[in-house]
Amino acid sequence: MGSSSAISRRSFFGAAVALSVVSGARAQQPPHLLTKGIWPNGARAAVSLTYDDGLNSQLDYAIPELDRRELKATFFLTRYNIQWRLADWETVAKQGHEVANHTMTHPCALTGLNTARFEHGEIDRMEAFLDSNFGTDRQRTFAYPCGYLGVGHGDRRERFARYRRILERDGVVAARTTAGGPNRPEMAAADPLHLHAFEPTFEGDTMGPALRYLNETVAQGGWAILVFHDVLPKWHSEGDASVATHAKILAQVAALDVWCAPMGQVFDYVEGHWGKPA
Repeated sequence: MGSSSAISRRSFFGAAVALSVVSGARAQQPPHLLTKGIWPNGARAAVSLTYDDGLNSQLDYAIPELDRRELKATFFLTRYNIQWRLADWETVAKQGHEVANHTMTHPCALTGLNTARFEHGEIDRMEAFLDSNFGTDRQRTFAYPCGYLGVGHGDRRERFARYRRILERDGVVAARTTAGGPNRPEMAAADPLHLHAFEPTFEGDTMGPALRYLNETVAQGGWAILVFHDVLPKWHSEGDASVATHAKILAQVAALDVWCAPMGQVFDYVEGHWGKPA
């Protein structure tokens, strides 16, 4: 379970749901590009760098590169993975990176789970653990393990609605999956528990997918959320990123006219500017 190869896999169910929502949403939006200046300091787009599972390789390779470039990221943690290096993760949070909920044990197959047991054992307990070790004033964001968006039995909408209710009861304000195009800010504000995200090295250790995604985000004036898992000296399997490719992606982010900030911070800005009036 501690190995990322066992838990860092994208759910095809989650991807299919996200892509279907993206397609429908795009059809409803007017065909225009968002204008420059809507993001802080006049940036053309926003980017959030996110890392799943709380893996040792993120401490050893990803965070030093982020710190070298003065970039802040969001780390979605599981209790199982971080317990052995908890002090290191506490330091990460103190340095300005965001830490957030990715459940206690990273369950992916949720169809047969008892909803109350899942809520208490995976979501409530992880929020309590984060409160105890990282404070209660943190932004409450979430990443769906494996991108799987439904809990329990029923059709797709019932399962997703059930998952949303669990997150809402725990005070989660924004949740990220692992599929979909750049987020339009007004849509992110309207549906914050279904933020789109992109795994740039899911299928291979190349720069091309990340470049296309970032360029599309800048062209639209949107919000890109990148997803990483293991960051290793060499790419081994889907979901990984080599140290070299990871560094190149961060360099590209730093070079673009974008606002790069943790997911919770960007969502605060989105909610403040595109959320419904009180």
